Amino acid sequence: MRHVAARLLAALALCASFNARAAPGDLDTAGFGSGFGKVMTSIDTNSQADAVALQPDGRIVAAGACSNGNGDRFCLARYLPNGALDTSFNGTGTVITAIGSSFAAASAVAVQRDGKIVAAGACSSGNQIDFCLARYLPDGTLDPGFNGTGKVNTPLPFDSSVVKAILLQPDGKIVVSGSCFVGGTNHFCVARYLASGPLDLTFGSIGATYAPIGDAWSDASAVALQPDGKILIAGMCRRVGVNAFCVARINPDTALFDTAFGFGGTVTTTIAPGVQTVGALALQADGKIVVGGTCSNGSNNDFCIARYLASGTLDTTFNYTGVVISAIGSSEDIAHTLAIQPDGKIVVAGTCRSGAYYHFCVSRYLGTGESDYSFPNGRVITGIGAGDDEARAIVLQPDGKMVVAGRCYSANGIIRNFCLARYQGGPFEARNCALDIDGDNQVLATTDILISARIALGMSGNAVLNGITFAPHATRTTWPAIRDYLVTQCGMSITP
Repeated sequence: MRHVAARLLAALALCASFNARAAPGDLDTAGFGSGFGKVMTSIDTNSQADAVALQPDGRIVAAGACSNGNGDRFCLARYLPNGALDTSFNGTGTVITAIGSSFAAASAVAVQRDGKIVAAGACSSGNQIDFCLARYLPDGTLDPGFNGTGKVNTPLPFDSSVVKAILLQPDGKIVVSGSCFVGGTNHFCVARYLASGPLDLTFGSIGATYAPIGDAWSDASAVALQPDGKILIAGMCRRVGVNAFCVARINPDTALFDTAFGFGGTVTTTIAPGVQTVGALALQADGKIVVGGTCSNGSNNDFCIARYLASGTLDTTFNYTGVVISAIGSSEDIAHTLAIQPDGKIVVAGTCRSGAYYHFCVSRYLGTGESDYSFPNGRVITGIGAGDDEARAIVLQPDGKMVVAGRCYSANGIIRNFCLARYQGGPFEARNCALDIDGDNQVLATTDILISARIALGMSGNAVLNGITFAPHATRTTWPAIRDYLVTQCGMSITP
């Protein structure tokens, strides 16, 4: 028993040294962006990053669209781990690629195991919009081993097709998802390509398929691969005249719905008063499915997350309902992307209004759905440029730091740029441990010290909190929240 108490006291004694370091949610001013924790890159006349990926060597690849007034084109930038442009990439750190007849915009990017970079999005072909991909060698030049030119323009037998997400299968095949306009309405759409560039004709009959979901209209924006090879697609659809979160699971060989998932292979979740956007999908290590987007609260929009069991039913251990809605800024909050940390915490990023402008916004949640208050108030809001900022994508580094990419405006408030910010994440890099266990900004014998003593005696679960009265403003008042804090921020090992 003395050893347990000693370990507890030793862990809490580390608080001072932990607090001296950068805390979760802080910009990484020491290691990124020349002391600012953020970078702005002007590419062409206007540019916008919509996707970001991390190379194994720590270099960061951002992709989106650039315009010089004569049409948009695929646009990529690669950064060194410190945020400086990597001039070994095309000699400048950036590359612009024209695809299609007049318009092209990348909305997804992924890095292959061999270091090649695949960007995907949409491009024009006459009056039609098609799925379009480009693959680059590590030095930024187009890969001639991909369709002979490094580029693929796929005119599917639909009225138009737009890629919004990408994943790489372990066998090298490339899966993209988005929306297809068929018969006067939008549908979920997915295609699979061979590593060499052609459509994979073993995927359905033509290498692509569309999936009607909801009553009439649907728009897929995210894709994920299960360990068994099944493909998950998430987006928004109309259900009984109201927008809803929608998820579909597709068998990898037949390209048909997996009827073991949800109702006939699909799940729709209506969240009153309604869903405005769905931007992200991620799989937890335990197989649970997390979908992020934006929901209306009746007067403006908030961040919105839903978590499903592997079967497709809502996971009621997540905020008791399976759904979390969070107000982040002063009014409009729009979630575009999310990621799941190795410790199960969920990080959501997007755009929110704060004062006169929209800024980058990042919020973090415990696995229970509660806000993670080891982040400042569970969320951070960061102004990047001189005007409105829009965060579109996030990637987690192995050390727990978070790289968020999107667009911002330069000093004249007119020119759009690639913009990235890197935040401290913890617990992988930084911890924020204090004796204030319940997060009420006080250290009291009747709460914090009593909780510590009970844990030192080997107690766990709700027994630790029995008879304790928390202050109304305490931020950690449940056993899962307190245990999570002590484990992730104080480095303790505690049984569930």
